[in-house]
Amino acid sequence: MPEEIIPIQSQAGIARDGTTLSSPFYSDGKWVRFQRGLPRKMGGYRSINKYVEEIGRQLHEYTQDTRTYLHVGSANKVERLYIDGSFNTSIISDRTPTSSFTADPQNLWQFASVYDTASGNTLLAQVAPNLGCICNTTGGELFSGDLLGTAPLTRVTAVPANFDATGGVVALPPYAVVYGADGYVAWSTPNSPSSFIGSGAGNAYVTSQKIVRAMPLRGGPGNTPSGLFWSADSLIRASYVGGSAIFSFDTLSSQSSILSADCVVEYDGVYYWAGTDRFLMFNGVVREIPNTLNLNFFFDNLNSEQRQKVFGFKVPRFGEIWWCFPKGSSSEPNHAIVYNVRENTWYDTALPDSGRGAAVSPSVFPNPLMTGVDAQDYQLDSVSISSGGSSYTAGDVLTISGGTALIYAELTVDSVNGGTGEIVSVSVSNAGRYTTLPTNPVSASGGSGSGAEFDLTFIRPYKLWVHEVGKDAVDGELVAPVQSFFETAPISLPATGKGSNSLQVLMLEPDFVQSGDMSVQVTGRANARAPQVDGDRLFFADSAATPQEQVVYLKTQRRELRFRFESNTVGGDYQMGLVLAHVRRGDGTTIG
Repeated sequence: MPEEIIPIQSQAGIARDGTTLSSPFYSDGKWVRFQRGLPRKMGGYRSINKYVEEIGRQLHEYTQDTRTYLHVGSANKVERLYIDGSFNTSIISDRTPTSSFTADPQNLWQFASVYDTASGNTLLAQVAPNLGCICNTTGGELFSGDLLGTAPLTRVTAVPANFDATGGVVALPPYAVVYGADGYVAWSTPNSPSSFIGSGAGNAYVTSQKIVRAMPLRGGPGNTPSGLFWSADSLIRASYVGGSAIFSFDTLSSQSSILSADCVVEYDGVYYWAGTDRFLMFNGVVREIPNTLNLNFFFDNLNSEQRQKVFGFKVPRFGEIWWCFPKGSSSEPNHAIVYNVRENTWYDTALPDSGRGAAVSPSVFPNPLMTGVDAQDYQLDSVSISSGGSSYTAGDVLTISGGTALIYAELTVDSVNGGTGEIVSVSVSNAGRYTTLPTNPVSASGGSGSGAEFDLTFIRPYKLWVHEVGKDAVDGELVAPVQSFFETAPISLPATGKGSNSLQVLMLEPDFVQSGDMSVQVTGRANARAPQVDGDRLFFADSAATPQEQVVYLKTQRRELRFRFESNTVGGDYQMGLVLAHVRRGDGTTIG
């Protein structure tokens, strides 16, 4: 076989199911997507807030003027902040209900926004301890408040006797609709989302299993508003009919399934979700989404005990639907599989850090927002005075002692007893950072007095991330590269019927839209059961300064040969073009 020049291309997508040798798709990858059938690096991500008190499990966004208002639902809290166009955030306001709310580590929230003629845009927040079991039938509370406000949410009390809010809440304007166990659905009076009793309100049992998710649906003339309701084993459509009935319900599929409450993604009027053993869609009828690339990979590696943590979101610019899931023994979503609607293919990637907790793809704000799952160092949250000491002066700054501190917490003395200098009130002026905590009561140093002791409460906050921004991982002043790589399908002479010898690679002609250095590595095996042998990593710059740098000299051989391309430098980026390899029949003496 004389020297030939062949293109290095595989079919778009990453195949995890089946054997590597049998697949024409790319065989491995991380933080890589496909566009026009070719690999390109995914975008970077940036932390924009570091003070979310718990892992966010559900996000709700609403954009008005130049601000995107974000509500974060976690096990014991509802927190609110806003983000401007430069990714600056406001302080976080605690909107957790102060009464009639049951804190529970198993809590999951669902949010909806509906216009109220009496009070304007309203946020509805439903919570129930659904994290451990999608079919949980206990608990279920509904709260409401000003959509843009900061005050704690209040309980919705105008409800019928059989009211069940264990499933969730959805807006079908002008109605708010709550759903729960035994197929229960209740709708509010029009434009009054906090009242489920009165003219126009109603409720019904529309299926036997618990309803766990609902989304608005285009209803067509005379049937708007309409909605889709997912129960544990069926998909039901609600259509507005007016009169005394208000809504009619029909079952679209009685043999469906849904993996988690937050795995449904609407993309251009089509609904995609993960079932318990396959992926499904609704575009007028319920259909399975064919997946021959990573279906087994997903369900074999899913930590099924944590299935309610699986969440979906979309990246419309690249035609992608992501499902983030706890892989292996992980208790948090640390991996994602991606269905590319535009390219009609599948791929997957590990998630950054230890994973992500929830995501939302805003309509106006241009980037996906995601919550982190890595707790940061302990930070001082609140303080009470155990002993006021004496001889202090207002304005004194006290440094907290004890524990193991990276940065010590500090208190500012706000007021003292004028006669004794005993501290009356203090405020946190520096939350500090601790890896182990001081023991209460805690003494402090500094200031003009002595003897003060305090009882302190610490938190371990979490980060909020914006994705698809830049090329790097940016966390405050720390800028780190984002590793991205892909590996081609095997290239072999036996597979092409050109003989049984190994294939020798002499030279590579890279063709990339590229920023920063990239590397290429030849890997492969002697046969399907032989151990993999990795060649040296060879680097090529984004701009060739000499003729020798325009190509990569390899001179290595394998019977089953693959190319691995990687970008792992600050500012690194790439889009693959037509990469050419100079090859010839190997001599069979080595595969190194």
